[in-house]
Amino acid sequence: MNYDLQINDRTNRLYLTWLFMSRLIRFAIVGLSGVFVDLGGFYVLHTLLGWLLTPSAILSTEIAIINNFLWNDVWTFGDVSVQQQLVQRLQRFFKFNLICFFGLIFNALIVNWLFYRFRVNEYLAKLVAILCVTFWNFSLNWKVNWQTKETKVDVLRDGDKANLSIFMLMIQWI
Repeated sequence: MNYDLQINDRTNRLYLTWLFMSRLIRFAIVGLSGVFVDLGGFYVLHTLLGWLLTPSAILSTEIAIINNFLWNDVWTFGDVSVQQQLVQRLQRFFKFNLICFFGLIFNALIVNWLFYRFRVNEYLAKLVAILCVTFWNFSLNWKVNWQTKETKVDVLRDGDKANLSIFMLMIQWI
């Protein structure tokens, strides 16, 4: 039995787990920023400008979608998207926006259903809708837009080695 191969496979699995978890955390942080962008836009459109509920909900969500795509493309999945051309980024943005478009429809339906059917406060209804749609957006965008093709890590970059070392030390303390 080759112990070096076992160690390398274990290191690869740990690294891939670390990579997934760090992206998930970043995606969540970006999503949280999108919540504030969405709610802030909704407040400006609905309360300050007096727009109707549905157009305010749709436009504020689209503004948050653009915010989230830019941050996810640069920060969350920057290592995947850095090597791609502008055309590929625009295609990814189109797919991201299409996935989020269906999320936007779900968002508007949930807001209207909660507000008009159950008389839930419009901001609470909006927040519930954002939380529900987040699960839809993450699962599909992870699979369609930023899923890496590699399943094995042969060489770790210096920064990744440091992150993996910290991760392995944390596991040893547990």
